[in-house]
Parts: sequence; structure tokens; C-alpha cells
Amino acid sequence: MFKKALVGVDHSPAEESLLSCLPDLRHWGVESVTLAHVIKVGYAQGAGYGHEDEFKAWLEKDAGLLRDAGLKVTTSVTASGLPAEELLAVAQAEDADLVVVGSRSHNFLSEIFLGSVAKDLIRKSALPVLIERLEPARAGHAETCAAVCNRALDRILLATDMSEQSASAEDAAVELATRAGHIDCLTLLADDAGVDDRRAAQARHDDLVRRIQNGGATAGSRIEQGDAADTIARIASSQDYSLIIVGKFGQGWIRGKVIGSTAARVCEIARRPVLMVPLQVS
Repeated sequence: MFKKALVGVDHSPAEESLLSCLPDLRHWGVESVTLAHVIKVGYAQGAGYGHEDEFKAWLEKDAGLLRDAGLKVTTSVTASGLPAEELLAVAQAEDADLVVVGSRSHNFLSEIFLGSVAKDLIRKSALPVLIERLEPARAGHAETCAAVCNRALDRILLATDMSEQSASAEDAAVELATRAGHIDCLTLLADDAGVDDRRAAQARHDDLVRRIQNGGATAGSRIEQGDAADTIARIASSQDYSLIIVGKFGQGWIRGKVIGSTAARVCEIARRPVLMVPLQVS
């Protein structure tokens, strides 16, 4: 499914941990990676503007480590006042089919959460976006990050609201089944859902389970009620899932909710990698 990934990197305490996650992408079928850094410029030029050669040298050093791990690696250094849009432009130019970023804030002393660039990517990307979970850690007196990304395809939680818009996330899970260990399908019904709603959900799950098993992974079904993001995060944690797959658009988690905001919230609180899959329009 995925062959080439665009990885957004910044010169921060999270960089080393994010890079440590990338060799795991080989299990996804990824063969090549583009390490991309955007120097942010605006009314006042960013501190890195005019030092592109230094950033290229830094990325090449990182690229060498990934090449040793068996990945083909290219690098990109550009400047823009809109980093997320620039990263997506680079992804298009490089013909990438997956975008990867880390879940950290530039205010590293605060609780880790989605930074502004990651949020913009989720909102604007027409490509699947993998949010690698990076947790705060300490090394001596320095603030560092610890990655949560070991063999992400071993145990997957697919969160689907069964809408037409969720089909892309479901299709992604089915395609990854050829490389995954186990995939559970989760749907959250409204508090006032009736017997017919539950039967419809089960029928959809039965079909998904069959498709996943045909791909080679084992599969299960969970139909529950509750707040979307909180319930997904609770289940992912309690059952030790290694990856959550969620759609970008779609409706019906609970009344008044949309999956776009749910996806962003899941990325912030689930404490594990999240693959956000946008609606694919043919």
C-alpha cells in the first residue's frame, strides 16, 4: 500500500526519537523515505533562513543512519511561511503516498500534544498521515523524547463510524492486513441507538472481518457506546493496541460529533501511533 513516505523533521529534542521509528516503516512496505525540513519564514526571517546548506548536511547525517537500516533516503530543505502546505507540496513533488510527523509541541515543557504543523497536516492532507507518538523523557538534565512505535502493525484498532466517508480508512486497514498481525474493528453507536443500528453495525463488521482475514491477519469486532475520542483512547490503552487507524472525515460517532475533530483528539490522548486516512475521491 505504502511505498514512499515523506517525513517532516525539525531540529528539536523529538528528532532522534522520530527517526528511531522510521525503520519500522519497512514492515509497512515502505521502501524509500524523504526527510523534509521547512525553514519557517515570515515578516521576520526565521533563524534558519540563509543556512540551508547546514540543514542539508544535518539531514544527510540522519539519512545515513536510515540507509544503514535498509531504506532509500532523499532529503529536502525548503523555506516557507506555511510549513504544512510546503511539506504537502514536497510530498506531491516526491510522489509520496504517506506523510509522517511526530506528536510534539514546541513548548516541550508542557504536556506533549499535536503541534500546529501536525494539526494543519491532518486538516489539509489528501494523503494518509501517520502521527508517531513521542513521549516526554529526561536524559540527565536535558529534555528528550521517547518513541512509542515498536512494530506498529502487530495489533491494530480500526475506528470506523460505518459512513461512506469511512471507507478509505477501512480499505487502508484491509490493505495493511497482508502485513499486520491482528486488527480489531471498533464502532461507537449513539446512546439512543436501537437494535437495527446494532445489527447494521455488526453486518458491516462481519464484512470487514472477512476482508481482513482474507488479507492474512486475524480480526475481531467491537461495537460499543461512549464519547468517541475518550473511548477509543481507553480501549487502545487497556488492550495495548500498537496502532490506531481512523478516518479524516465521516459522521455519526455520537450526535453532533465529526470524525475530523475526533481524529485530532485521538492523536493527542491515545499515547500511541495514529494513522489518519482521508476520504479518497475517485
